[in-house]
Amino acid sequence: MKKPEVLYVENDTIVAEYYHPKSDDYLRYKSTITIKASGKMPVEMEIKFVGTYPFAAPMPPEQHTFKAPSIVDLHVKYAKWFRRYGYIFK
Repeated sequence: MKKPEVLYVENDTIVAEYYHPKSDDYLRYKSTITIKASGKMPVEMEIKFVGTYPFAAPMPPEQHTFKAPSIVDLHVKYAKWFRRYGYIFK
């Protein structure tokens, strides 16, 4: 079976802050977004934790992969995933 053609690849850093008024904890993840030409879930994002561990806030898994049919759905998925652990984006 032939692999789908890769249309776009982007490397970036995601920073999420712990949502509590007395906390200054934040997380930094290195991310790679890949968009393929075809398939059921052509948009994929792999994240890997880089940085210091939070002092009092819960720590999500260090590596995770998100797959979605579009870039908007991908953003919703990873925002929801971080919110599950109490983190938001600023």
